[in-house]
Amino acid sequence: MKLFSRQKEIIIHIIFWSIFIFSHLVELKPNSDFGVIIDTINPFSISYILINAAVFYLNYLYLLKRFFDVKAMSKFFIGLILIYSFFIFFRYLIEEILFLKIFGTGNYFEGTPLSYYVLDNLYWGSIPIFASSVIWIVINLIRSLQKEVFLTEEKKRAEIQFLKSQINPHFIFNTLNNIYSLVFKKSDQALPAIEKLSEIMRFTTYETQKEKIKIGSEISYIESFIALEKIRNNNPVFFKLQYEIEDKNLLIPPYLLLPFVENCIKHGILDDAKNPVFFSVKSSKNTVIVATENKINNKLKDNQSGIGIENLKKRLAFYFPNNYKLEIISEGNIFKSYLQIQL
Repeated sequence: MKLFSRQKEIIIHIIFWSIFIFSHLVELKPNSDFGVIIDTINPFSISYILINAAVFYLNYLYLLKRFFDVKAMSKFFIGLILIYSFFIFFRYLIEEILFLKIFGTGNYFEGTPLSYYVLDNLYWGSIPIFASSVIWIVINLIRSLQKEVFLTEEKKRAEIQFLKSQINPHFIFNTLNNIYSLVFKKSDQALPAIEKLSEIMRFTTYETQKEKIKIGSEISYIESFIALEKIRNNNPVFFKLQYEIEDKNLLIPPYLLLPFVENCIKHGILDDAKNPVFFSVKSSKNTVIVATENKINNKLKDNQSGIGIENLKKRLAFYFPNNYKLEIISEGNIFKSYLQIQL
């Protein structure tokens, strides 16, 4: 999906300046041969156009980006004061000081009160300031809406891809075969295994339909996922889980934590008792921190990579734009990941 292009933005500017210059230099005269006449071009008409252009693009390219904020209108008014002050000062400097020295005359009559000069230029300065503000706001609003639609679609694709990778025949059949074997051997693990599989299926069926879920629900899902992984593997599986959760009812997007565990399982060494897979979650009212560490299994080849780091980044960008820190570090045969989110 392409955002509002720079070419279209330039065309809008060309149209605006064409209309602006035409209205400034051309005067309607119904009694003339062509119905219009071109005003005499003089230093003041040229300076007016150049001053308007300078104010327009100072506001468009610099001030609006730094001062326009609907949540802090006082900041926006500071920007307005700055741009109006620039227009008045810049026009006075050129037309009332520089031109007076060069041409012997200014644009205003000698003795014009300062109050009148300021009020008059508040009016004339409104043209480039208002025009640049409207064009900037409209174009950026269009781009923001397009970006939001794009991120929403990417989020949905990422979650669908995750569901397809998680609930796949290989995973289900492998787990059911192991449960069948436990039942046949009349193992005490059979009923807990069925319960864990049921919890996973319930979570992926119902919780994924929600925009936000309780962090405690995803942690329970992760524990069920790890428990089933231990049943699915012939070798022992060693995990070190660490939780510091202030409020288990804290709401987060679904599948925010599991990708880290899934990545460790799919690409890590699980049967090393001295180096268990480390998974940590810390949360407060405003912050969630996730950290993992595992030994890399270089012999393991698995094309089913789940949601993947790249898809996780897209979801983080959608839910927490500019409010998260994600670090992926590979040191020798050790893989580390760290995520901090400001809610």
